[in-house]
Amino acid sequence: MATTQLTQSTADNDLRTALSALETSLATPLISGELADWLAVVADSWATAKQQVQHHSEVEHPSQFQQIGSEDPELLPRVEQLQAEDAAIQQDCQALDHSVSRIASHAPKLETDEEKAQHHIKKLVDEGMAFVTRVRKQEVALQTWFVEAFNRDRGAVD
Repeated sequence: MATTQLTQSTADNDLRTALSALETSLATPLISGELADWLAVVADSWATAKQQVQHHSEVEHPSQFQQIGSEDPELLPRVEQLQAEDAAIQQDCQALDHSVSRIASHAPKLETDEEKAQHHIKKLVDEGMAFVTRVRKQEVALQTWFVEAFNRDRGAVD
């Protein structure tokens, strides 16, 4: 279990670092004439964050869901909610991936019309920040229910 916790802790740190980098890149103000550079940084941080989020959804979370369910079967409805949220996050991941790709492909046209670019950039930033928040909330919820499964007072059952 200690190796699992160490691996999980490293994976959690990698996810937090990737989300923080994405958040920073999105929050960085766009300076006139630097749209392409800004988008390159956003795209790089997005690629890393996307990889980490997918790793957590596909590798880390299923084992935690299984541990929660086996430790406290009464929490299975919570596990189902967490699984549904993972699926919704994956859909958001695809949508954000599409948005980043679309804006990157239109960057040369947008660079010449900064006013038009601002609308698209604001939409991307809002979508990206909402994604970061949603993933962070999911991680906190999962950790909360994971700890609860092991520490829950079940009355006479304990």
